[in-house]
Amino acid sequence: MIYLRKLTMDDFDYLKSVENNKSFWKYSFQNQYYSNDELIQFIHDSQLPVEQTNQIRFVICKTQTNEQLGFVDLFEIDFTKSQTGISILISDTKNRSRGYGKLSLKKLIKYAKEELYIKNLYCNISDDNLSSINFFKSFGFKEIFKNSNLYVSSPDNNYESIIQLKCI
Repeated sequence: MIYLRKLTMDDFDYLKSVENNKSFWKYSFQNQYYSNDELIQFIHDSQLPVEQTNQIRFVICKTQTNEQLGFVDLFEIDFTKSQTGISILISDTKNRSRGYGKLSLKKLIKYAKEELYIKNLYCNISDDNLSSINFFKSFGFKEIFKNSNLYVSSPDNNYESIIQLKCI
C-alpha cells in the first residue's frame, strides 16, 4: 500500500510545494518560505548519516503508483537519551483518512525502535489540532505537557499554545 524512502533531488518540486504551502505552516510551527538553496541543502543533508544530522525525513509513497503522499520525520534525535521528535503530514486532503498515515507512523516507529534503538518518541502539536492529537493518542501517545504560556507563531502572526505527547 505504501513505502517510505529518503528524499532525493527528484523530490525537490514536491518538497517545495509542501514546505512553502502556508496552510501547513501552523502544523510545523514554520512561518517563513524556504529558498531553493535551503531546500536543496535540506535534500543534501538528508543523505548524510542520521548520527550526523540528528534527523531523518522519509517520503511516504504509494506502492502501486510511487505517488508522493507526504512526509514522516524524526527530528532532534538524541541517542544519549534515546528519544526523538516525530511528525507526519499527508499533503493532499483526498489522501487523508485512508490509512496511509497509520501505516507510515507504524513503519517509522518500528524504524526508530529497531534501527536507531530509540525508546522515547514525542510530538508537539497545536492544542487546537484535535485530529492530530487523537491520531497520536491512537498509537498510545499520552499527553505529558500542556503549557498555555508556551506559544508558537502561526503564519497569520497569531499565536497558538502547544501540547506535547509522548509514547511511553
